[in-house]
Amino acid sequence: MSTFLAFRSAAVSLSRPRRILKLNVLPLLVRGMKEKRKYPKNHQIEQEIVQLKDKDGTLHHAQKLSKILEDVDLSTHIVRLVSPHPPIVQIFSIMEDKMKQLEHKATKKVERQKRHIVNKEAQLSWFTAGQDLEHKLSKIREDLEKGDVRVDVFFNPKAKVRNPTPLEMTEQLDEAAKRMEGVGVEWREREFTRGIARISFQSTVKKEKLLPTEEEVRKLAQEEVERRKKQALRKKQKEEEKLGSGGPTST
Repeated sequence: MSTFLAFRSAAVSLSRPRRILKLNVLPLLVRGMKEKRKYPKNHQIEQEIVQLKDKDGTLHHAQKLSKILEDVDLSTHIVRLVSPHPPIVQIFSIMEDKMKQLEHKATKKVERQKRHIVNKEAQLSWFTAGQDLEHKLSKIREDLEKGDVRVDVFFNPKAKVRNPTPLEMTEQLDEAAKRMEGVGVEWREREFTRGIARISFQSTVKKEKLLPTEEEVRKLAQEEVERRKKQALRKKQKEEEKLGSGGPTST
C-alpha cells in the first residue's frame, strides 16, 4: 500500500505544471554593450548633418558629415564631434586630438586626487619616551606635511602598570598637539576609553596637484601615435601575408 501511495504522489508531482524561472539576461546584455562615446570621431559620428567649427571659433553653415569626411585626410587628421546638441564638429590632427585626450585624463586624475584623503593610525603608549617618542612624533608630523592626510594617534596603557592620571593624560595629548602645530590641527574631539586615548589630526598642508606640462603631454601623445602606427603597420603586414599565402600556386 505504501508503495502505491508513493507511486501516486510521484505521478501527481510530475503532472503538475512546473514553474519556469525566467533568466533576466537584459542586464548582462546591457553590461556587455560598449558604451557610446560622448564625443565620437569620423564615421562613429551618428549625426548626418553637422556644423564645422574652425580653430578660431568660426562656425560654418550646416552640411553633410560625409562631405566633410571626404575632404579630410583621415590618415593624418580626424573629425571629432565637440557638441552633440547642436551637432558641431572640429578637425584636429591626430597629434592634437591625442594631446587633448591626455590633458583631459590628467585633469580628471587631479580632480580625483583633490577629493582623496588618506587615513592613517599611529600607536604609542603612555610611557613612550626619549628617542622612541621623538621618532614616532616626527613620523606623524612627516605624514601630515605630505598633505591630504588624517592621522589618528592612540595612547595605550601598559599591562601591570598604573595609568597616568586624567590630568597627566591631557598634558601628554596637549604636548603631541603642540608638536603638530603648523602642519596639522585636531579635527574631532579627543576620546578616552578604558585608559586609551585617541587624538585625531588633519593635515593643514595644501598638497599641490601638478598637471603635466605641454611638452610632457606632447611627448606622451607622440609615443601613443607612434605605437598606433606600428600596430596598424603590423596588422597590414599580417593581412598581406595572409592574402599572399592564400593565393593560387603555380604548377
